[in-house]
Amino acid sequence: MKPNLLKRVPRISFAILLAITLASFTYMNLESKTVTGEILDMKCFMTSGDHGDSHKDCAQMCLKGGSPMGILGEDSKVYLLIQGKDAAPYEEARKHGGEMMTVTGTLSEKGGVQAIIVADAKPKK
Repeated sequence: MKPNLLKRVPRISFAILLAITLASFTYMNLESKTVTGEILDMKCFMTSGDHGDSHKDCAQMCLKGGSPMGILGEDSKVYLLIQGKDAAPYEEARKHGGEMMTVTGTLSEKGGVQAIIVADAKPKK
């Protein structure tokens, strides 16, 4: 090995170690979350507060058309739902607008918005 390369090894190693450490702190803040509640069409919910049985058909139509989706938890908190790596659970939830579901995923909060990156979605039992 050349002497110049030997001088660079500690600096390169430090940079790699620093990157790994920062990445681990980033992922430590991610929390698994399970929420049971009504699947919302966020457009109608945020503009006019529409939800519930009387809004079920509209919610399903809007979600099918691509409207953003959320869940109104039993604790009255609303979470935006985001598609994860596996699209199937997210798409399953999309089929159940206005219905009660249990959604599990990774909780993410940015700028005051709470979202769940969907990993699993099942009808409420």
